[in-house]
Amino acid sequence: MTKKLIFIDLDGTLLNDSFELTPYTLKTLKEVSKRGHKIVLASGRPPRAILPYYEELGLKTPFIAYNGTYVADPNDPSFPPLKEAFPLKDVKDILSKIDFPILNVAFEDDEKAYARHIDPFLLGYFPKVGEKIMTGEAEEHLTKDVFALIFENEKEYDERLKKLIESHAPIGCRRWSASKHCEAYYAHYDKGNAAEYIAKHYGVEPKDIIAFGDSDSDYKMLAFAGTKFHVFPCKSPLLSEKVPALEKGNNDDAVAHKLEELLLN
Repeated sequence: MTKKLIFIDLDGTLLNDSFELTPYTLKTLKEVSKRGHKIVLASGRPPRAILPYYEELGLKTPFIAYNGTYVADPNDPSFPPLKEAFPLKDVKDILSKIDFPILNVAFEDDEKAYARHIDPFLLGYFPKVGEKIMTGEAEEHLTKDVFALIFENEKEYDERLKKLIESHAPIGCRRWSASKHCEAYYAHYDKGNAAEYIAKHYGVEPKDIIAFGDSDSDYKMLAFAGTKFHVFPCKSPLLSEKVPALEKGNNDDAVAHKLEELLLN
């Protein structure tokens, strides 16, 4: 069998709702790796919140963080990393011009994380993992380009926030489904670009790529892959329309069952 390159989103896809890898998923993905297929974790999370799962799976591949603006391989110094942060001057300008109510703001650079106040919801995706999250006035801790910039606000202020952020093109703004959080993102950097970057490094054609996801941020990554699936039920109408569905959900080891069917039987 031709060895496959496999891209897998974490939250809502590979992890269950308790942010865990189940014993069955661990066993299955380790066996997939053992047989020579390459598994790449692809997430909106920062590296520090991906690495515990990466290490639990015993991976020796690159990972994709911040929805595609950060690609690195902790085990291969020769792998050329991809890092694209939001410029410090743009972030400062955005924060200085907010003249409407914002419940919270959070950001992080490659050394530290900050939040105006600790948000239990965000901690699920951006856990401390041994490091302190700075609090207080944002300006005191905003000293470098940042890889994540997240706002919590009432939906009525979405358009004003979006207009402000998108005045710093090519930075865009999008709301997370089922929450009060909006995030800044790069319109020209996504998981699809990152997947293509890794595939080129390994010399793998799209026909030998498998990808799994559950949200709009996964779409271009899935579109790039020759074989792709969204986890059921899917919170993305785009994926539901364009990408085949798995029969199971993230709480039922959907990805592991499909990989066992495709690669281990």
